[in-house]
Amino acid sequence: MVENNMLAPLSTTTQASIRIATTEMTYYSPIVLLIVGIISCLCNFITFTSPQLRKSSCAFYFLLSSIFELFGVTFGLISRFAADHLGSTLINTDRAYCKLRAYLVSILPLIATYMILLSSIDRCLSSSVSARLRLFGQMKVAYVASAVAILLAFVSGLHILIGYDLRPRCAALPGVFAMYDSMFVVFWLGVIPHVLMLLFGFLTLMNVRRTKQRIAVKPAKNANISDQQQEGHKQKTDAQLMMMMLVQVGLSFILIMTRMIYYAYYVLGPSLTGYDKLVGSFLMSFTTQVYYANYCKSFYIYTLSSGLFRRVFVQRVTYYPRKVLNLRKPIKANMSDDKTDDTQTDVDAVTRGIRRQR
Repeated sequence: MVENNMLAPLSTTTQASIRIATTEMTYYSPIVLLIVGIISCLCNFITFTSPQLRKSSCAFYFLLSSIFELFGVTFGLISRFAADHLGSTLINTDRAYCKLRAYLVSILPLIATYMILLSSIDRCLSSSVSARLRLFGQMKVAYVASAVAILLAFVSGLHILIGYDLRPRCAALPGVFAMYDSMFVVFWLGVIPHVLMLLFGFLTLMNVRRTKQRIAVKPAKNANISDQQQEGHKQKTDAQLMMMMLVQVGLSFILIMTRMIYYAYYVLGPSLTGYDKLVGSFLMSFTTQVYYANYCKSFYIYTLSSGLFRRVFVQRVTYYPRKVLNLRKPIKANMSDDKTDDTQTDVDAVTRGIRRQR
């Protein structure tokens, strides 16, 4: 009896602490993520629209991914923050807004994920020893592939517009539809695209290894100096984009699967009550922040993993201020004009071999 009396205050104190932690996290985390995410997406847009990356299909996928990340992060975080802390009741009073928000918070991040998946496929095909497969790394293919991916994402989520409604709060139709929607989130938004990313990332590394072996057996013929320099710049770009893709895919897999594993348990597991429900609510809020953090990280990942990305970004952010202020002759954005950059070294033999086989 004495033990129960001692545990009761402790349990009450713990529950109060969890509630406070959940409230504070859902208040401050969206603000931080919103600032970090907007900066990340805008910096990506500045960099990937540069002349030296504009003609790269992989960079094109990164650019589209950043655009949809910006839309997804801003709409998702602002609408959720407004409902949680600004007293907005629109999500539970307006039927059209309920359906539209549920639809967009799923589809916009899904399109961003598809673009990263396409970038991993692009790097896999571009690093192939087959000349026919390398042809798929062209810009005209990137335009078609991205349009198909966007259309597929919008069509695959149409069930959300049908099944979500005010019941009386905005929620999915209970029963079979709720189960289907949960599987859609876990597998279509999470598991399937990220497993495919890892698969194509692994195949890319295998292609690189095979190319090394081919180069060791049959060295390529020497080209003239001008062609070698031009090829060197292209090879450097391809190698850096490949590294950016691999790092992005690896970290995205960790963050998204953290969210999806708990989401699957929360939806498919036993109903939680009392203290367990309180802890479950905290973990659901935490993994939601992790989910949005995945779409706020790309600029920082690219900056840390690629010297080329850092260099292009610095050129872009200094080009227009210099031009507007007329401080001096603007820095040319073409990589081939950057003669003084001491980081322009020979590319790895793997990438050289891939280009020379074309």
